[in-house]
Amino acid sequence: MGTAESFELPSLQKLQSVEQLDLLDVVDTLRARGLSDLVALPQLIVCGDQSSGKSSVLEAISGIPFPRQETLCTRFATEVILRRAAMTEIKISIHPGNDRSTLERDELLGFHHELKSTNDFEQLFKSATAAMGLSSGIKSFSNDVLRIEFSGPSQPPLTLVDLPGLIHSAIGQQTSQDVTLVHNLVSTYLESPRSIILAVVSAKSDASNQIILSRAKEVDGHGLRTLGIITKPDTLERGSASEQEYIALASNEKVKFSLGWHVVRNLDMEKEKNQLGMRDTRETLFFKESNFSSLPPHTVGIAFLRTRLSKVLFDQIRTELPKLVEDITTKIVAINLTQSKLGPSRATVDEQRSFLTSLSESFQRICGDAVRGHYEDRFFQVDTDPERRLCACIINKHFEFADNIRKKGSYWKIQDNEAQETERTKVATDECCTGLRQTREEAIQAACTLLKHSRGRELPGLPNPLLVGELFRQYSRPWSRLAQCHIRNVWDTAVKFLELLLKYLTDDDTCEKILKFWLIPIMEEKLKLAYRKLDELLEVHQDYPLTTNIHFIKNSQKPRLDHVKVELERRIKEEIAGSQTVSIQDISRIMSAMESTSSLKMDLMAAEEALDNMNSFYEVALNLFTDNVPTLAIQAPIIKGLSKEFAPTAVFSMDLDIIKKIAGEDEGKTLEREALARRLEILQNGARICKQYEKRPQTC
Repeated sequence: MGTAESFELPSLQKLQSVEQLDLLDVVDTLRARGLSDLVALPQLIVCGDQSSGKSSVLEAISGIPFPRQETLCTRFATEVILRRAAMTEIKISIHPGNDRSTLERDELLGFHHELKSTNDFEQLFKSATAAMGLSSGIKSFSNDVLRIEFSGPSQPPLTLVDLPGLIHSAIGQQTSQDVTLVHNLVSTYLESPRSIILAVVSAKSDASNQIILSRAKEVDGHGLRTLGIITKPDTLERGSASEQEYIALASNEKVKFSLGWHVVRNLDMEKEKNQLGMRDTRETLFFKESNFSSLPPHTVGIAFLRTRLSKVLFDQIRTELPKLVEDITTKIVAINLTQSKLGPSRATVDEQRSFLTSLSESFQRICGDAVRGHYEDRFFQVDTDPERRLCACIINKHFEFADNIRKKGSYWKIQDNEAQETERTKVATDECCTGLRQTREEAIQAACTLLKHSRGRELPGLPNPLLVGELFRQYSRPWSRLAQCHIRNVWDTAVKFLELLLKYLTDDDTCEKILKFWLIPIMEEKLKLAYRKLDELLEVHQDYPLTTNIHFIKNSQKPRLDHVKVELERRIKEEIAGSQTVSIQDISRIMSAMESTSSLKMDLMAAEEALDNMNSFYEVALNLFTDNVPTLAIQAPIIKGLSKEFAPTAVFSMDLDIIKKIAGEDEGKTLEREALARRLEILQNGARICKQYEKRPQTC
């Protein structure tokens, strides 16, 4: 820190106009209140390739002697913050980069240097370079930012930023890491929507090869906030093609920016080092005598550049102010929401229980709405997560389960011979057709084998009464797996819903603790209960099949009748082949033949009857199972009463230890709440300042 009494920066006085003072004061006040750390504020940034003369431009604009040389110059960002104040003061600080350790940050934050005159700047930059660890040669560039704040009654309120030059490639001591670091650092400033970009291009190199032009176009495609600046025009051979190229560029013909181009002639530090006082005079003479005199006068020379920047800066601030107010308002809303989720400070158990009780009231109300399918609350509107609408999501999953078990619930599928041949060609790609595939005859034969294996004392031609149950248990083998998957799927959905709801109502830390110490253990017990209920639903089928459904008899007889009909039609067609009529005697003879054939296959008849009875019972049991699993194994143990699991009554029953684990606050939470309060105060002050400016009479 130091005094600014001996500092006179006349160049900067020319950057301000009477019209823009009030508006610049608004931005400066916002910056002084710390708003620049929260939202982007208007500023002038000077950037270009290495050795493009940008530091010389910035010195000419501001009068501040930035370090310059033909090789490696600027090695870190330097922010010159000027503000009007009754007292003259200078503050020097280093803002550590994000890559610094805690110890390094503390050391850099403790950096100080005293400035008494402009001659002290050279030593300031050397001290800052050493503090950032750039003097040892291990590092060439730094993410740290040197901040020089000038306060005084005559200072124009604005911010200027000098950035390291963009590097084309890793050469010599400049590594690939240096190239990446510089590009990322410059991009951070370029991408700020309220920064005015002064894109500096050196006439000593081909403009098309200078990276800054492409980078400026990337972040500001229409050039609305980019002003191109050409330096070192005196190095071009008079009348040469290169000179004509740069005159065309300065005329905004080659690379077009809405703000246009400007040409300045800086001093040659090797030949004119001792002629600093003659800088503006020599520049004026050059533009009077060179071919650059063909350009409009207001686009050449440092004096006109200051005038252009004054207008550009004013227009940029005036244009961005409404957007700035919008950004501030958005951030205020976000912080208010975060504070609401954090809840009040809670050091005692009573405060912690009160916090959880208030939170549980909202939880119970919204959770109850979700279970019942009432979606009026804002929670159901703010996001597209399907789990938020819990009832709809679960009902849809129940329908998917019913459809899935009808397609994949049978261990084998029965189809006719023609269908089986067709099915074999697509079975590899049909996801719905899983399990074995058999014709009816093959299924009957398999049932006959099982009949012989389980034969008891039943009469010939009659199946063992237990055969239907054994066939059913084989046929319905996939039920258990499919139902378990469905239960787990619904349970995961419910847990996801709980997480979404808690994150909506409170901060992530409290949400995680409520889930970990309270709700997840409860939900795991619900899952176990659901699985036990499923076991009960499956256990009934381990016994002899039992049903009172009248459709069982009808469905069990239909396959046999259909088979007899098909067989009869087949034999009649064979009998009347070549003839148009068939007699009653022919039909009697066919029927007798069919009876004779059947009498010779008593085991197959018994197996067929058992198979048909099993298929009929399967349809009856399947319909009942697809209803029972959702209602008895899911809705009852998992979904019903979900809103009561974290209701005020549940909070009242919590042990003190659980309450402390969930609602207790560590030092980090306290610091977070304090930081939010500080940020909110800064933003609210910024909003108030902007509104005060809006009420002032505006100059047209």
